[in-house]
Amino acid sequence: MKQMNYILMVLFLMYSLAIADEGRTGQAGFTFVKIPVGARQVGMGNSGFASSTGASAIYWNPAGVTARKGYEAQFSNISWFGGVSYQQFSGISEIGDESFMGLAIQYLSYPDLVETTEESPDGTGAMLKSYDMALVLNYARQMTDRVSFGINAKYLNETIALVSADAFAFDIGLTYKTGLRGLSLGFAISNYGTKGQFTGSGLRRFIIRPDGPTNQTPVPVVYESDNIELPSSVEAGVSYAPNISDDMSININADHMVNTFSADRSNLGFELGFKHMFFLRGGYVTNTDFNENGGGNATFGAGVQYPIDNNVNLCFDYAFADLGMLNNAHYITLGVQF
Repeated sequence: MKQMNYILMVLFLMYSLAIADEGRTGQAGFTFVKIPVGARQVGMGNSGFASSTGASAIYWNPAGVTARKGYEAQFSNISWFGGVSYQQFSGISEIGDESFMGLAIQYLSYPDLVETTEESPDGTGAMLKSYDMALVLNYARQMTDRVSFGINAKYLNETIALVSADAFAFDIGLTYKTGLRGLSLGFAISNYGTKGQFTGSGLRRFIIRPDGPTNQTPVPVVYESDNIELPSSVEAGVSYAPNISDDMSININADHMVNTFSADRSNLGFELGFKHMFFLRGGYVTNTDFNENGGGNATFGAGVQYPIDNNVNLCFDYAFADLGMLNNAHYITLGVQF
């Protein structure tokens, strides 16, 4: 009964947040936090709110960290469109009886941009550097033998040349193992927090007052940017992993995401495993933002988990995603479990 109360409480909170944020499509900043991380989940159609485990769960559902006992470290790299690249390092550690801590660093880099101004709309000859960054601190706990809880605290930063914006955000997640032949549920709210605002010397200008004298000195002014809201979302997922045999495994995921600043979408995916070492994955993401016809996109992936000894595993995962108008993306994740 207590387990069901946990779930009902989280569902009520998610519903309230989703209703409160309707109708604001296209107004968010810090959207890099919505880029999916982890080749395993991407290969399964960006699904994993109920099945993600260990270090990769920091992005998907912070409660899933408890499913990986001991220690784990991961590095993920995404080769995206237009020369954009995205890296994440994440690690988790068991810190006590059924408690875990995790840390993740996300960094999105862009190609250099040509500086333009009102006076030089074709370029000044200077190049601008820009990047996005997130620092994530995770805490997760196994509440009962079936219920896990997790929370992320995030510091977010967007920088372009001499202008930057900061914000703080939180993720909260819950996983529930039903005990019915490998059926698990996952719930999460993501990226709820403060608003950001761009500041910096790049917003300072010197202007000539139109009503001033002909020999006037340029007047310094500072432009003030609007507040930036976070791309918050509410997610729920189900994972079905029946016990087939000692050599074969299967995992089927179905997720739904309610987004405050983009279309809601459902994600489907599967994973086939052989001898707990080799994995094939596939999935489909519905209603994406980068297809002309408003459709979805397919993803594929594969992975290898190689045991060095009884306590250490090396992991390699790869995923391919068809991003429609944005061409294709490649995702690689390297990990070690010990």
